Amino acid sequence: MNKDELKKYTVSIKTTIYEALNLVDQNSRQMAILVDQDQCIIGVITDGDIRRAILKGIPLDSPIINVVNRNPLIGGKNEPKKALISRMQDRSVSFIPLVNDENKFEDIVFLSDLLNISRKNNSIIIMAGGKGTRLGELTKNCPKPMLKIGSKPILETIITHLSLFGFHDFHISVNYLKEQIMDYFEDGEKMGVKISYLHEKKPLGTAGALANFEPQNSEPVVVMNGDIYTDMDFSALIDIHKSNNAAATVCLRKYDCQIPYGVVRTNNRQITTIEEKPVLSYFVNAGIYTFDSMILKMIPKNTYYPMTKFLDKLLKNGNPVYSHEIEGIWIDIGRHDDFKNASQIATMGI
Repeated sequence: MNKDELKKYTVSIKTTIYEALNLVDQNSRQMAILVDQDQCIIGVITDGDIRRAILKGIPLDSPIINVVNRNPLIGGKNEPKKALISRMQDRSVSFIPLVNDENKFEDIVFLSDLLNISRKNNSIIIMAGGKGTRLGELTKNCPKPMLKIGSKPILETIITHLSLFGFHDFHISVNYLKEQIMDYFEDGEKMGVKISYLHEKKPLGTAGALANFEPQNSEPVVVMNGDIYTDMDFSALIDIHKSNNAAATVCLRKYDCQIPYGVVRTNNRQITTIEEKPVLSYFVNAGIYTFDSMILKMIPKNTYYPMTKFLDKLLKNGNPVYSHEIEGIWIDIGRHDDFKNASQIATMGI
């Protein structure tokens, strides 16, 4: 950015909350950098910080320094692009101010710009209301999507990965220990996304909570379980869904099952073939879907409704339902071995 552009994102110690609010409303990124008279960074401020200050009753004529984040992520002007991307992804932030060799504010870079990402208007619905009983003690006091793989909760890893493709509108279905999820993510502003919540007053199954979703536009909606660890390309999923003019696209994963015995085939009691411990391959539901936003209105409200029942209804009605195979990393974190495997992969940075 040139100096004139940077002024749109810069506030001083004398700036009031009201003045900062006007500035972040006017610039396209809804954030600002607080600098001192020597152009050294004091902290950063976002529209979310300001909203929380207003809700706490802090007067609008108070200095912005009272609500600024004094411990922001800061990069060097000559720091490699790859290092900046890695640091922003690790901290789940969408921007980083840069300083020169004299530690003075000189520029801002945004993750979406570095990755050349265009913002997408598709809503993402993440199902995170289940109890995760198969994981036993691990989920006794923690909702499964909040279990950490590597250094981050599963749910944060999901949101971070999706944001890399330009998705920014997230809706999380919550029920079991929902306060832990809502307190951690709040409105998503810290991650540079927007998060709202679909509250399940009672368990509604794998599709029932979708009846509470109000589409924001006519774009396809991505729905996924909150315990999936994957590196799949979600932009490609949207493109495939649109190209097929589908009502629903179901992501599949190839699952191999080895028979632990020799399999014998016969014809009129005469043996025709013997195959030792053959491996059979099946496609299984991967827990990730794309739906036409209007099709979700077919789901009854306040009713326990499994996803399989919804998909079966679409098929019986003649709605076009397509599949998309996931070929990269995909782990359904439902068992201890799956959780351990995902944790190891995340730790390795894969």
